[in-house]
Amino acid sequence: MAKRRTGGFFSDKRRVIAAAVIGALLLGVGLILLLKLTEPKQPEEPKPNPVATITMQDGGQMRFTLFPEQAPNTVNNFIHLANRGFYDGLQFYRIVAGVFIQGGDPNNDGTGDPGYAIKGEFSENGVENSISHMRGAISMARQSGFDTAGSQFFIMQGSYPEYDGRYAAFGTIADEQSLAVLDAIASQPTDSTYLPLTRQVIASVRVETFDVEYDDPVTMERK
Repeated sequence: MAKRRTGGFFSDKRRVIAAAVIGALLLGVGLILLLKLTEPKQPEEPKPNPVATITMQDGGQMRFTLFPEQAPNTVNNFIHLANRGFYDGLQFYRIVAGVFIQGGDPNNDGTGDPGYAIKGEFSENGVENSISHMRGAISMARQSGFDTAGSQFFIMQGSYPEYDGRYAAFGTIADEQSLAVLDAIASQPTDSTYLPLTRQVIASVRVETFDVEYDDPVTMERK
């Protein structure tokens, strides 16, 4: 007895339709992937600048916007020291009224450092830095050598662009309230060595990085 044939024309038609549907789906997926690959990339959001806050023992605060694009290792160093509490309890031990106040020395006499030095990020040392030493700028103190800054910094009460290119400025004061605190510190009476007669104690220095990661500073041995 001959076997009965099943399927035939209609079975073949279903296979053709199924293949067409699968092909259309694959084509659609391919087009979607192609569009994803060719669509323009959205520009990355710019990173917010870190903001440093110096809080004095009497409660006064000075806030600074820091500029890592101008002095990257200097900013890294300041963040590293500040957020580990290095500056807490130190003093502004040198006040030159109308010019600057200086602090960040663990000895509070101009001789101290964190045990290392960093490269001076200023133009005379081969680093482009366009932050000017105008009123409110914060900059790194150093010895006579270009690569001798460590932890000491100074804040400009006056404007002295002649310091530009010679010291590594790395931020500027952020608001009028901070300038008022700066002026109050700078108005303190001093002795002949510019040491304030009333101790100007820093309660804390902290830097808000807005969840941006900053590297530890590149350091060198102090000569």
